[in-house]
Amino acid sequence: MSEHVGLWNPIKSFLNLLYMLVIFGVTLVKHKRLVYALTDLYGIGLITSKSICSELGFSPILKVKELTEEQQFSLSKKIKEEFRIEENLKDLVKGDIRRMISNGSVRGFRHRNKLPVRGQRTHTNAKTARRVILGMVIKNRQNVR
Repeated sequence: MSEHVGLWNPIKSFLNLLYMLVIFGVTLVKHKRLVYALTDLYGIGLITSKSICSELGFSPILKVKELTEEQQFSLSKKIKEEFRIEENLKDLVKGDIRRMISNGSVRGFRHRNKLPVRGQRTHTNAKTARRVILGMVIKNRQNVR
């Protein structure tokens, strides 16, 4: 029996659901190694991912679909308790930027004016940022006239 391409197979879709791991609303790819799949979460890089796996005793070549339910639970519990990821981290970063802008610091000034913040040169680089700023200046001049 040959399978037709494009036909929906309920058994395959059910098996795909069995191997999914969702943490903070992010679905981890089931065929990836766990170390690399965890980097799909905002706020977890490769080094953090490797340390999580070593602390929980997971093999470095373990794939997401090979996790047992207990391992999935311990992994999600550890990440939720010990790390700020996804929306929590994004809100924290936005709050920090708002605080810098309201303080009137140099970094806040550069954030507000859409300039490079971390000391990059703007004379020959940062063309996109300068183009955006020049576009705003030209629009403002036209509105004044």
